[in-house]
Amino acid sequence: MNAERIKFERTGGFANMRLAADLNVHDLPDEQSTALNDLLTELDFAELPEKLSADESMPDQFTYTITVEAAKWRHTVITGDAPGDEKMQELLELLNRLVRKQLKKH
Repeated sequence: MNAERIKFERTGGFANMRLAADLNVHDLPDEQSTALNDLLTELDFAELPEKLSADESMPDQFTYTITVEAAKWRHTVITGDAPGDEKMQELLELLNRLVRKQLKKH
């Protein structure tokens, strides 16, 4: 799976702070773009339901909106802090790090 762009947004939390970025996968170092694409492939991201959330609703939790754009498709998934899937958790952590790093540059 070769993603070209990833739009990532984190909202909510105790202070209701928003973190958002539009990542061009081709601009990332090879190691990071490979890790992202590997996770997206393992998750079969294009086939995930639009809403992934754990049964229990936690107060002050973050909500993540991830939109992946590839050459022939575009898909958005909305999930919470506890997606219940180890690979999705890895993806959220990686995207959080990449977005923070990108925002520091600007």
